[in-house]
Amino acid sequence: MNTILIVLFCGLIASTSHASNLQDFCVADLKRADSPSGYHCLPSDTVTSQNFKHELGPGILVPSKSKLYSSSVNEFPVLDNLGIALGRVEIERDGFLPVHTHAANEILIVVQGFIDVGLLTPGRAYNNTLKPGDLTVFPKGLLHYLVNSGKEKAVAYAFYSSPNPRLNFLHRELFGNDIPTKTIAETTFLDKLQVRKLKARFNGSG
Repeated sequence: MNTILIVLFCGLIASTSHASNLQDFCVADLKRADSPSGYHCLPSDTVTSQNFKHELGPGILVPSKSKLYSSSVNEFPVLDNLGIALGRVEIERDGFLPVHTHAANEILIVVQGFIDVGLLTPGRAYNNTLKPGDLTVFPKGLLHYLVNSGKEKAVAYAFYSSPNPRLNFLHRELFGNDIPTKTIAETTFLDKLQVRKLKARFNGSG
């Protein structure tokens, strides 16, 4: 399993990196503004070995028995300009990762447990059950979800084609805002009472 992860990640580096033509590496200066081409680089004489080491953690709890560990440019600045990022997801028994999107292509590989995954498109849903060693792909911008379908905690690693893939949960975008309940109900075909309940749950207003 570790060999699979290493080969997969190295393949992503080889296929997506565009910094090598310009310089050996770029450690992002997070104190300066981001841009379409990435962050400004720290001066090379200030870079140390520690800039090339990163520990996943402490993780972010999602209200569905899930925990996310991110390794994007914001947590691991040396990823800037490499066009890659990494994440780890842990889903407890009977838990799930809600419908969401990324601003990047994603490859997901399961290392523990069983995970039902669904890729949603306007005309069809693509569903699979993944076991350890199985992987799937979620194209950039398409809605998808993960559900623990086993009897133990499920663990998977995600590899992204961007140093800042940005995770956008559908429930937060719909209900964690101040758009009037009436407007959301009309534009999503949901009942107003249900919209109010979801706004209350996800700290929305209106």
